[in-house]
Amino acid sequence: MSKQILTLRRWLLSSPPVEWGLNQLREVLIGAIKQGKVPRHIAFVMDGNRRYARSHRIETIEGHNLGFEALARVSTYTSLAVLGAEDDIWEG
Repeated sequence: MSKQILTLRRWLLSSPPVEWGLNQLREVLIGAIKQGKVPRHIAFVMDGNRRYARSHRIETIEGHNLGFEALARVSTYTSLAVLGAEDDIWEG
């Protein structure tokens, strides 16, 4: 790098707003590391779509659609394996 770019970089990094932002980022990253390992698997239990629909006075199928859309938004950040089951299965 040229001398002017190095001087500009040093000046910019020493400015109070940039220095504050870098310190905040450093604290967030250190805090995340201190939390421990990131889980490899997370379960989403698709429960409550029907209750949600009833409490909001919408059709049951619309409650299921909204639950699916919420799951789809999450899946844009990660890959998912999903298990869905009907209530009748659990009631024996």
